Amino acid sequence: MTLVQMALDDLSGAETFPLDALMTLRQKWSFARGPLLDALKSFASGADRSPENAEKVIFGLHLMAEKREAEAWEPLLSVAMEGEVLYDMIGDAVSETLPAILLSLYSGDLEGLKKLVEAPQADEWGRVAALECYSALAATGVIPMEDAKTYLASCFETLQPRENHPVWYGWQGCVALLGLSELEPLAARAFRQGFVDRNALGFEDFQADLRASRAAENLADVFEERGIKPIEDALDALAVLDEQDEAPPEPAENKFKNVGRNDPCPCGSGRKYKKCCLGKE
Repeated sequence: MTLVQMALDDLSGAETFPLDALMTLRQKWSFARGPLLDALKSFASGADRSPENAEKVIFGLHLMAEKREAEAWEPLLSVAMEGEVLYDMIGDAVSETLPAILLSLYSGDLEGLKKLVEAPQADEWGRVAALECYSALAATGVIPMEDAKTYLASCFETLQPRENHPVWYGWQGCVALLGLSELEPLAARAFRQGFVDRNALGFEDFQADLRASRAAENLADVFEERGIKPIEDALDALAVLDEQDEAPPEPAENKFKNVGRNDPCPCGSGRKYKKCCLGKE
């Protein structure tokens, strides 16, 4: 068995963070690239959706993001279009590092990115990540700002569902982070119509983000401060996930004890539990 094969095996079922395995795969990338892409494609096709392969994929995606492996783009998007299957594959990375992964793997397939944003059946936080990726591309000049403004305005008319949903949380955030004051009236309508739950985020919060972006010298810096930037070091990005896996102390009487971190929050905000009341009760 080769050193790379042993490292690949160590990614599945590891009881601790597989640092040595990841270092080996990074250093021997020419040999590790193919098997990690195959693992992703196998999951995407449905040939192997075992937990063991999913663990290999989540580590592999972060390494592929660091290496800018655009070939991973299409299979990743195809899984995201299947809804909760994306969480089965990459777990908390859906809401933590997926925007950075998408930015790192972006192959120029703008239509595919927009298709994910607009697909009602897609993973809800995958749609948010796609919106954040799209907006970060605009902030860095890859997408003309006028095009971004036109697209986000059209999204207000077409995005589904027309009710409280995480995709609207992502939409208003991108309008604000891009400093698109021309779209502020549309954001006001989104809040007024309850697309963004005011118990989770107020219109005044949107306005504060909008003002901060308008005052910023460089919009790319605004996105970087939110962690919406390409992955330069896979180990650093994975360390964020490792920290997120540490559950907070459970109180003596916890009415949320049977709620999963990525379940809808019981408070009714429309956000995921970990993004809302987790740690507040």
